[in-house]
Amino acid sequence: MGEYIFMKTENIFKMKRLNKSLTALTTWVLLSVFATSCTDILNPEAEDALTPQQVYRNLDDANTTLRGIYGKLMDCAPQYVVLNELRADLMDVTNNADQSLMEISWHETASADNEWADPSNFFSLINTCNDAAVNFKLMYEENKINREDFNVRYSEAVAVRTWAYLQVALHFSDKEKGGVPYFTNPIDEVDDLNLSALENVPYLPLEVMVDTLLNTMVNLPYKSKITDESLITTISTFNSQYMYIDKEYLLGELYLWNGDYYMAASSFKNIMDRSTTEDINNPFDRYKIPFDASATLSASTSRYNSGYARYYGNDRFSIRNNWPYMFFDIETNNYYNEWLWVLYFDQINEQSPFIDLFAKEGGNYMLKPSNLAIENWDSQVQQNSFKGDFRGYFFKPEGYTWYDNDGNEYTVLDYVSTFGLPGSYDIDNGDPVIMKYIYDYSQYSQGFDLLDKSGRWFLWRAAGMHLRYCEAANRDGQHRVAYALLNNGIRANFPGSDPDAADNDYTHKHQTELPFPYNFDARSTSSGDIPPGLRQPWFRNIGLRNRVSLSNYQIESDSLSEIEQHILEESALELAFEGQRWSDLVRIAIRNGNNSILADKVAEKLNNAGLDGEAVRTKLQDRNNWFLPLE
Repeated sequence: MGEYIFMKTENIFKMKRLNKSLTALTTWVLLSVFATSCTDILNPEAEDALTPQQVYRNLDDANTTLRGIYGKLMDCAPQYVVLNELRADLMDVTNNADQSLMEISWHETASADNEWADPSNFFSLINTCNDAAVNFKLMYEENKINREDFNVRYSEAVAVRTWAYLQVALHFSDKEKGGVPYFTNPIDEVDDLNLSALENVPYLPLEVMVDTLLNTMVNLPYKSKITDESLITTISTFNSQYMYIDKEYLLGELYLWNGDYYMAASSFKNIMDRSTTEDINNPFDRYKIPFDASATLSASTSRYNSGYARYYGNDRFSIRNNWPYMFFDIETNNYYNEWLWVLYFDQINEQSPFIDLFAKEGGNYMLKPSNLAIENWDSQVQQNSFKGDFRGYFFKPEGYTWYDNDGNEYTVLDYVSTFGLPGSYDIDNGDPVIMKYIYDYSQYSQGFDLLDKSGRWFLWRAAGMHLRYCEAANRDGQHRVAYALLNNGIRANFPGSDPDAADNDYTHKHQTELPFPYNFDARSTSSGDIPPGLRQPWFRNIGLRNRVSLSNYQIESDSLSEIEQHILEESALELAFEGQRWSDLVRIAIRNGNNSILADKVAEKLNNAGLDGEAVRTKLQDRNNWFLPLE
């Protein structure tokens, strides 16, 4: 039988964290959990087949099944990134790419054996979730698990299925039936995507699918973070809670797709407010895009802010690029203040597929940043009028050699300790290399080992949530709130006060004074102010662009359309290569009834690469051509 692994046997994963002295940290062993293929379980012809009564016996079996779902989910990781990024405008193929990747990037008709255009992994995951959901119900009805245990595990299986269905509906469609099959009961042979087995199920187009998925999620019995101790494992302080899907985030995403902007903003604000209700140790930092309270911009305390050494804000040689550490850190408060959903690959059982796609050394270097993505970063203007974005490539000054106190030329790690990490991509012998997924597997990692191909799959984080919240708030008429979080924070954009009040009266300053979900209080006062000694949850919020020392976007006329366009631009700069881009382009194009929003971006990428982008522009003006054929 097939075995799907969430956290694998002897899963030795070297997690590295870079502090000021660049010491390597821990090597630790993750828990082993196996789950059996539900397709084989339910297939009566399978040799030594097990019945549901033999597999779903008790709570331990239910937990094993749930972790098995996540093993299946990890099979989708490379395809998720390729479909959502390579089909859009920020990722491109290298000369090493095969025909299958070129077809995806260039929107050509996919060959019959193009594995990237095959939805089987997603449908196999969906079927695994269906099997689990159905049998969790049976377990509860037969008193094998209690109501609380059922609620948690059933909701988790359905949430992962929802995520998978959204991905399938984004990328595939049956040309005759106009959508993708939607089924909630397990069926056999789904690994081969035998469409004859799905003849009697409805086929749902994207918008109908979103509405169906939203109704399902709204009615789940459990929507909170998983806290069940039997499902949470803490090893070397790493909290496996962050491996489970964030159902509140998924709800917000579906509300956003469905055009219910108030509810979308509410879902995302609930997550933003968790630190004041669930984690009182980080009330000013957790998911709030905070400033560096120490003002040192050191890698360990910077909260992923990038800028310049104190008092050297106009000195190109004093850069401190700490933003990329979110893809390098582990087991830090900074890390947990940013990330909501991360999954892990290990060296022993399932190596990271991203090394092969992105790395030059040890990989096949098949994908790279598009020229358009690089130009986007390079064209940004910083607050000191320098050009460039720390989130692109903003590393050590070129043409200058650094020496330590003994006269020895700096090593790579010396440069990192001085300037920080490069950004979303690096330059290797003149070639741009996507780094977000391979920082652990690079020269920047002390103790770098070509044979250790463990890694991480980064899915959802605070900055992406802020961008989606801004998108919802802007559409809900709260343009100023959206502008503040997008640019330089709540305090800077809500200075207000009663004009008759004393200068030191902060009663009405630095807060939106709006009802939920637009209530932000960023007040901070000293002992001599009124009220004295006040620290409200959002006083450290610095804004997405200010976090990396960029100038604010300027709004000239229509704030709604301009802010939405800037949100789309900022998403490209902030979330490039993280699997968000295609969905952003599709969602905003559909919302505006303007297919050119998507078609123009893809055409620009191809034109910039010396290809025929105009033919692709014409093709993508027809929405039917956005979807890969389900066949």
